[in-house]
Amino acid sequence: MEKRKDVRQLIIDAAEKFNNKTAFVYNNVEYSFAKLQNDVFKLANGLLNIGLRKGDKVAIYLPNCIEYAYSYYAIYSTGLVVIPIDFFLTDNEIISIGNHCELKAIITTENVKFDLKELKDAIPTLEHIITIEKNTNYHYFWDLINNSSNELADQGIEISMPSSIFYTSGVTGKPKGALWNYEHIHLGAEQMKEMGLSEKLLNIVKIDVTERSVAPIPFSHSAGLLYFMIGIKYGMSTVIMPRFAPLELVKLIKKWGATNIFMAPAMFYAVLTLKEIENYSLDTLIWATVFGAPSSPDLMMKFAKLCPNAVIFNGYGLTEVIPPLAVSSPQNIKGFSYIVSNINLKLVDSHDKEVKKGEIGEVIVKGKSVFCGYYNEPQLNEQVFKNGWFYTGDLGYFDNDNTLYLIGKSKDIIKVGGELVWAAEIEEVLLRYPGIREAAAVGIPDPLRGEVVKCYVAPADSKQLNKNDLLDYLRKNLAKFKQPKDIIILDDLPKTGPGKINKTALKELG
Repeated sequence: MEKRKDVRQLIIDAAEKFNNKTAFVYNNVEYSFAKLQNDVFKLANGLLNIGLRKGDKVAIYLPNCIEYAYSYYAIYSTGLVVIPIDFFLTDNEIISIGNHCELKAIITTENVKFDLKELKDAIPTLEHIITIEKNTNYHYFWDLINNSSNELADQGIEISMPSSIFYTSGVTGKPKGALWNYEHIHLGAEQMKEMGLSEKLLNIVKIDVTERSVAPIPFSHSAGLLYFMIGIKYGMSTVIMPRFAPLELVKLIKKWGATNIFMAPAMFYAVLTLKEIENYSLDTLIWATVFGAPSSPDLMMKFAKLCPNAVIFNGYGLTEVIPPLAVSSPQNIKGFSYIVSNINLKLVDSHDKEVKKGEIGEVIVKGKSVFCGYYNEPQLNEQVFKNGWFYTGDLGYFDNDNTLYLIGKSKDIIKVGGELVWAAEIEEVLLRYPGIREAAAVGIPDPLRGEVVKCYVAPADSKQLNKNDLLDYLRKNLAKFKQPKDIIILDDLPKTGPGKINKTALKELG
């Protein structure tokens, strides 16, 4: 079996093959693959020069920026372990993560709402703070580059070594970090290419991952890693968005001639509700994919009208199973017709027995794309792993053509007086209502029926929503037991970093 090339070697190969081709665009500055190798290897040596060694945990706490890309590559080139932290998390949440994983260093910015020194005092293992602005109290990111050699020796990285810990819970309460090894970081890009070259999947177009993307997904999210690995493996160029803004995204796609986009459902909704959207045609896009959460097919069909030359997909991915793990065909974006070869997937009932076609079961998976487990959480791992299978908590069914349909998460089942209500079904009905940009359904305690449905919605720009009209609409479109007891209208629904609606936060609103 051929030895897998490590990130260091992939960067060398990319610089040789693509040379002056643009690897990244940030703030209208283009960074070539040749410059990428030069700067990343200098940064890698800079990290080694301050005493960091294989296995040390290094956090990145930044908005999307070129320094984020360099940091990922340098960490992976030296055998360190990256801890990407959502830039919306607070200092207390960072401290919780840092102490949980015994953080050794953090790459960050002075533009935070807390004192970095207090962070260091609160995390005993934290020895190094590296800032992208010059400050005599901390290591200066660009000094590590400017004062180091661009010749980087092979670090002897093994694929079984830990590479990354993605904290997936929003860190409310006890931290929960999904641990990846050094093989995992390659698999997402390879699975994207596998899907794109699949005759079974497409028949009508080949996805070309060697072109150009715009990156609105936070790089702290596991899907953000796809930009970096597709780049050095296949030569894709990425336009970096520091922070998602729908109109800015549309303008960047047009300006830089982006050929592909993948992002969370909420981001697609935000684009579609722009006042100016009718003035744009995203005719350079060849394909667009929604990842992260089950989404409305109606949403993607609306987006397709903006992209006359694009193929539209629905993708399925988890931080715990290297994304993407499944994707729809262009002919049927409601279901997932293609599952990657790196995993086995089946559906089981509450007794762990595989269900028949058409029956609802929990998605369980095994294979090399499954993560290593939750870092330092043996009891939690015993709950989610059984006989080598990872229990995702996602619910779905297979049709007679072996297409997988997801209906939501087991924790999103609302039990109303003995009847099971799927939150995703109510949300899809709400999103068909004119003027609704975002929608979420949750279960709240009820003394008579155990639980009842409560909905939260956010209007599109300049739209006025009337609660009574919404309730009338739902009465006409949902069975009585599925109808919400109340609907709350908010300007925006709370989100996690990757753009998913934060239902825990909604329930706390009352």
